[in-house]
Amino acid sequence: MAAGARDHEPPAVLATVAVLLAPLSLWMGIIVPAADMARHVTLELVFGVVCVLCGLRAAHLAGRRRAVRTWAWIGLVLGALGLVMMGWQLLTFATDGAFPPPFWSPYARR
Repeated sequence: MAAGARDHEPPAVLATVAVLLAPLSLWMGIIVPAADMARHVTLELVFGVVCVLCGLRAAHLAGRRRAVRTWAWIGLVLGALGLVMMGWQLLTFATDGAFPPPFWSPYARR
């Protein structure tokens, strides 16, 4: 009788993906271009969601490896912050300024 298969997914790879995608997610959350906004928002969603999911998975698999957990949480927090920033700007644009504009974006001010 064989034992159940263990998960052999290396958590450091997932943490690295999260940390590499986090600056892209954060940068895309800071700015929203006037031209081709749909593509920009779609890319932000893809980068942000992949970053958050990889960070969560790496933090779950890391166990006692402190460096992997640290980098996974850094990537996760920055990716989530990028998603929140993009959502705030989209609410501002969708409500035509009724939702207060973000303080970091000169483009969202009216």
